Amino acid sequence: DWISHGSDASERYRSYARSAVFSHDRLTFTLARYLEEHSLPSCIMLEKELERVISEELRLRTRLLEQGVRDVSSQISLPKNRLDQLDESSADYDDKRLCFSCKHVCFFSAVACECSQSKVSCLRHSHYMCRCQTHMRYMMMWSTVAEMTETLEKVQKHISQLTKEKDGTVSEEIDVVASSTSVESPSKSLQKRPLPEPVESRMMYGESAPGVEQDKGKHKNFRLDFSVDHIEKGARLLKPRIRISLSATTSKTDSENSTP
Repeated sequence: DWISHGSDASERYRSYARSAVFSHDRLTFTLARYLEEHSLPSCIMLEKELERVISEELRLRTRLLEQGVRDVSSQISLPKNRLDQLDESSADYDDKRLCFSCKHVCFFSAVACECSQSKVSCLRHSHYMCRCQTHMRYMMMWSTVAEMTETLEKVQKHISQLTKEKDGTVSEEIDVVASSTSVESPSKSLQKRPLPEPVESRMMYGESAPGVEQDKGKHKNFRLDFSVDHIEKGARLLKPRIRISLSATTSKTDSENSTP
């Protein structure tokens, strides 16, 4: 069950704008290359995570391109994502494509603007990147739609194969996998998945990772007080602490200067 915990941790890192030790997306897609080493329950969890990640990627790509962001994939040559192993060179390359806002590794694609030669953004936060008009921004893609959906199809076929090898007993988990398999192509079905509500607050985020909804429930009624009276009260409480800190620093400096 570490896949769901890794997904939750990745979303938490993004919410605090903290870079992760390694890319969760890279690890997830690397695992999809070694399905023979995983059990049926693990493959089912892997499929669910792939569907979540790919569906968000496809929806946001479509949305940004419709808004006027240019696709320059055919004009530039980007190195393919290595999925055979997790090595130091791959990690170093990931460090060069961190989102300026949430510090998430832009593993599949990133948005940049002509106003900067170094700043990139994930698809969630490109509208915060600068004040330039949309036509000045462009999208760089390391993974095509075909590559992502092919990976998902590979996992689904492996799950189907593992299911057939069982002794005729069909668990609830297998029923979920069978019902989620669609006749149409995965790319189209993933793009058709509706965005979570309310759209106003989560229109750029896609489906939430496990654990996010629980945290929101805990802080549902929490409100920050930005009233003038509250701010002034906080300032009055901080003043004595600041004075004590300054006086302690001054005393220490005087003692150091008086030492022969």
